[in-house]
Amino acid sequence: INAEYGRKKWPVLASHLDIMYEDDDDPVGSAQSYKEDGNKEYVKKTKEGYYKAIISYSEGLSKDCKDNELDSQLYCNRAAAQFCIGNYRRATEDCEKAIALNPSYLKAVNRAIECQLKLGKTVELLKWIERGLAIDSGNKELLKAKDKAQKRLKEEQRDERKRTAAEKKRRNEERDLLAAINSRHLKIFLPTGEEGSEEQRTLDSLSVGNKKRVFISEDGVLTWPVKLIYPEHKTSDFIEQFREDTTLREHLGMMFPPHGESPPWDREGSYTVPNLIAFYDGTEGKVELNLDDPLLVLLQKHSVVISAGTPTFEIHCKSKHAGS
Repeated sequence: INAEYGRKKWPVLASHLDIMYEDDDDPVGSAQSYKEDGNKEYVKKTKEGYYKAIISYSEGLSKDCKDNELDSQLYCNRAAAQFCIGNYRRATEDCEKAIALNPSYLKAVNRAIECQLKLGKTVELLKWIERGLAIDSGNKELLKAKDKAQKRLKEEQRDERKRTAAEKKRRNEERDLLAAINSRHLKIFLPTGEEGSEEQRTLDSLSVGNKKRVFISEDGVLTWPVKLIYPEHKTSDFIEQFREDTTLREHLGMMFPPHGESPPWDREGSYTVPNLIAFYDGTEGKVELNLDDPLLVLLQKHSVVISAGTPTFEIHCKSKHAGS
């Protein structure tokens, strides 16, 4: 926001100001008058008032009155108006200009400190506080602000170390996960046309479609989310943690009679473990699975393509499947 912008947005105000000061050959007096006009707009405490104040202060600065104290006040006042409309970076720039003209202008330093607090820039905040203390070393408010900023900086540095460590751990886990999948010669479905390396596309594919992702347990076993579909009843189950060294029979045994309970959709009570068969529906059609094979064997033996990071199998009732 500058004088030119203001003239376009508020042409009536610009014309009014021009008429007021068109015969004023005193740059200092003219700049002072623009400052006073800006102050009148600023105290209205409205968004439009702040914008108009910025314009008036900018007009005053454009007079190039060569009065460092007055120009520094215009910059500082414009910074205050910029601050009130959320232009914290512009406000900081005006504070810099004000101090360049008047190095002991503590008011401009305090305004810049407020800007850094809004921007969340703790390092810059401390720099501005030090600049203020260079002007007034015993300023209690600045000393208190310095103590708080130093504590805040330590917390931010601690949090950054935690983020860095967490990111390093994540990258290591992803590297180990990819190595485990590759060493087992497992097939992961990769959508065509997507950008990125094969490793990143594989990781993205493993995370699609489910909240849980395959992981390596503490004893080095891949643990997958697995989806079981029951076509006859158009429903499904989702097993969040299916270790690769466990079998379908083990999981089905916890879900269906005789050891588990019948699901509410099995009104006939036909879904019992001895009466169940499983299939993988692949590119070459459905393949019946051995319920006693560990998951890893099923994935390898039948070249299962894992889509959306989730091995998916169909579960049928033997009698109904034979009939169909």
